Amino acid sequence: MRAKLALTILLILTTAQLAPAAKPKASTFAPPLFAFKNGLAFGSFDKEAIVLKSLGYNGAGSAPINGLEKRIKAYNTAGLKVFSIYVDISRMKDIIAAIPLIKSQNGTIELTVRSKITDQTIKDIRHLADTAGKAKVRVALYPHAGFAIAKIPQALKLIKQVNHPNLGVMFNLCHFLKSENPADLEKTIQTAGSRIFAASTCGADTNGKNWNKLIQPLDSGTFDQTRLFKALKSINFKGAVGIQCYAVKGDKRNNLKRSITAWKKILKQVNN
Repeated sequence: MRAKLALTILLILTTAQLAPAAKPKASTFAPPLFAFKNGLAFGSFDKEAIVLKSLGYNGAGSAPINGLEKRIKAYNTAGLKVFSIYVDISRMKDIIAAIPLIKSQNGTIELTVRSKITDQTIKDIRHLADTAGKAKVRVALYPHAGFAIAKIPQALKLIKQVNHPNLGVMFNLCHFLKSENPADLEKTIQTAGSRIFAASTCGADTNGKNWNKLIQPLDSGTFDQTRLFKALKSINFKGAVGIQCYAVKGDKRNNLKRSITAWKKILKQVNN
């Protein structure tokens, strides 16, 4: 009896050791989604928040410093947040003063660099990255077509010069397609890696030249959105995603509804 029992136990243990280990479940890619402030014109911050909440957005972002405190109050009351501010490094004093408000949202500073980069620019950005970092507020360079920092490689070069862990970059699809080679998207994202703190997207034509072709509701355009989000998923991107809405024609609420409907479909494709 004992010999049989011992043999049975031995067989169970051996089988367990030979069985292949279960593969870990891939984590679902589902970044928080916010609408750019430039897609909101509903009469008041309270109405903005009501519309975004009803559509399923997590909040707004790329907001100006002016009126920030009132916008945060309205959004937080609705259970939403203000994810980021959009501002140029030339407004250094205003940015520093706004850090406590951004901290309350666990938010990000989207930082443009419009003018020529000097030694002072580098010092100012390093000081901002350090000051914001102490408040656990991230600083993401915002490459913008026509500015001194217009491309991701330019942003990465500046990040290296500043040499501060709290300085990253925001990947903005419309500006990438405007200023860089669409075929380089995956390589660019891999190169930037963990320095990509945030991202924005919109419907776009892959070879579009004008903003009306590069910024559309998310369900429009020829660009395959799964390319962008599969690339971001591959680097374990943990930031928020914004819907760029600059100068998009049509009813703003309907545009936002179209975009979030498309967003849900994109996530399903990316996670399959």
